[in-house]
Amino acid sequence: MPQSSLKTTVAAITVLSACALLAAQAQAEVKYRVGFDDAAQVYVVYMLPDSVPDPDLTLSAQVTLKVPSATGLDVGTIQSAVAGVEWQLHSRVLAPEEDSSGAYLSFGPVFTAGTPPAFGWVAGEEKRIFSFKAAQGCMTGVALLANSDPFNQLPNSVNTNPGNQFTNIGWPSSNNYTGNYGHPVYCGPRPDERECRRSKGMLHAYDLRIQTLQRQLDKLERQRLQLEQMQEGLEARKGYLVEQCDI
Repeated sequence: MPQSSLKTTVAAITVLSACALLAAQAQAEVKYRVGFDDAAQVYVVYMLPDSVPDPDLTLSAQVTLKVPSATGLDVGTIQSAVAGVEWQLHSRVLAPEEDSSGAYLSFGPVFTAGTPPAFGWVAGEEKRIFSFKAAQGCMTGVALLANSDPFNQLPNSVNTNPGNQFTNIGWPSSNNYTGNYGHPVYCGPRPDERECRRSKGMLHAYDLRIQTLQRQLDKLERQRLQLEQMQEGLEARKGYLVEQCDI
């Protein structure tokens, strides 16, 4: 093979390898969700990975919940759904300056076998991680801490780092947590199937109405631009006549 062709081939392989690495880094993520199990009366934390780490070796993690009550939740026994991992409530901040109406609960793992166990991830499949009961029962509005939350801007008023975090050595970045999915906990009655069908129809009607309004707004915007152009033209003509006719 000529030397020039060899250099071209090596360069192409290097570029492809770099692209593959960047793609892997872009996909190496895990998201969090919190829900409430009505039957068991427990809060449940779930995680959703988009790929499987290799090796599956978790180094550290933190899950922080925001509670819409200045007194927080009285957390009972925490049940781990991953063998070899115990989850502990290691930080409980009530009514900080950033939000005196709320509380922040941070949980972290302890590896009971001394070494981190495999979590048994399946790409794109939600996994139950841990659950706990609270003396207050279900509380509407309990949610995972958002990256934009004022208490999550460092340094905060109590000098803690409440941010959600997950690090697995089989994923390339130092923090594999990328955000939350789902909705805050809701404790009201669940709609029946008929209500859901009716609601689905209403949502479809709302979408159509929104699309119609958007088209009308687009039309009005075009008309506004046309009027501005006409105004500019008239102003220019007016200026010409004033100047030429000495008005």
